[in-house]
Order: sequence, then structure tokens, then C-alpha cells
Amino acid sequence: MQESKAVWSLILLVATGCASSQGFDRTAMSKALHVDPPSISAGQPIEIQDIHLSTPLRLGVFFVDRDFPNGPSIRKVEWMTMDKGQLLRQLAPLQNEQILADAFVLMDATMRGENIPVIRQAGARYGADVVLIVDGTAAIDRYNNRNAWWYSTLIGAYLASGTESDGLVMVTGSLWAVRSEWHTPIQTVEGVSKMVGSAVLVEDSTALQEAKERAIQALGMRTVDRLRLLAEELHRAKPNSR
Repeated sequence: MQESKAVWSLILLVATGCASSQGFDRTAMSKALHVDPPSISAGQPIEIQDIHLSTPLRLGVFFVDRDFPNGPSIRKVEWMTMDKGQLLRQLAPLQNEQILADAFVLMDATMRGENIPVIRQAGARYGADVVLIVDGTAAIDRYNNRNAWWYSTLIGAYLASGTESDGLVMVTGSLWAVRSEWHTPIQTVEGVSKMVGSAVLVEDSTALQEAKERAIQALGMRTVDRLRLLAEELHRAKPNSR
């Protein structure tokens, strides 16, 4: 009897607690990432004066670990080993093109947050020429659709596709030289996903992971393009290339 009451309480909670879509607060997410839109276009030329770089480069990738509580509009992004591996795989073609000599995850227990001078110093200690600083925040919009009326029945809570979970992950990436003041503007990308199913079976974590994978894919493509452009500018700047 008590188990039956618990099940019905759960059904009532999921049926009434997320009745309509609230959307995403992109302004709050951008503010958390310290992004000041509009950002500079990725197609603009790179200033290479006093850059003190030559290809192939050693690239250190630092994933920012943020400490802020999950709220109704934004939540923390957990950077997993698989996420870091995904980004490194996307950068791998640049090694075949002799743009990168190596790309590795920059891990240092003394670094937290987004202290750029400290991250650059750590990159220099580990032999990097350039560091890519990756930051992110996430949000979930969970709500019911027109099939949620089936939740008034016990079997409906498990079988009816009355719940939708939309995930958004906003990621930023910026390249910084470790031995000069050269850096690129912050690039901001988004990954979105949608999960539809029963209230009991739809997992917000699955929607967030899918959105995160798409955001990393977009950031990887932007970073590859940016490093190729940098390599072209460095090549043109060589005295014997003129």
C-alpha cells in the first residue's frame, strides 16, 4: 500500500512539476562565462606581430573546472575523460598537416577556475607553445507535452512519451601563447539536444551529455580552422616566404 502511494506521488510530481517549457537563459549563461557579445568573427585576420611562434606547435588544452551551484537557469559542466578525448581526436588531423607537433590535456592540481596568467605559466612548464582554454556551462529545460495526460494512469508514467528534456551546453574556447601576449578572441559555440519519453525514463543527464558532445564537436571545428589560419599567417610572415 505504501509503495503504491509512493508511485502515485511520483506520477503526480512529474505530471505537474514541469508542465510547460521555460526555455534557456542564454544571457545568464554568457554572463557566467564572461562572454561579451558580439564576439569577433572567426574569419577576421590574426595579428601575428611579436607572436614568437613557429609551426609545428605544441598545444596544451585546459578544461576549466568551475565551482558554482546548480540553479534553475544554469548548471556546472562536468568535463569527463571522454569529453577531453573527443576534442583531442578532432585536433589530430593538424599533426598530419605539420601544424601541431602534439596536443595534450593540461592537468595541474594547483589550477582551478580561469586564471589565464597561471594557466599560461603551467603551459610553459609542460612545454606548450599555445594553450587552448575551454570553459562551459549548461542548462536543462524539462517539460510535459500533450501526451502527459496519460500520466494519470500508472502504466502511462512508464509508457507515454509525455516528457521532453531539452539540453543546452554553451562552451567557450580561446587560444593563448605562453611566451607572448598573443591570443585569439573568445569563440562561443553551443550544443543542443532533445530527449522525449516517459517521465520515469527520460534522463536529463543523457540530454546534457549529448548536448555537450555536440558543443565539443563545434568547438573542435572552430579551433582547427583557427589554427590553420594561424599557420598560414606564420608562413606568410617568414622572410624567405616572400
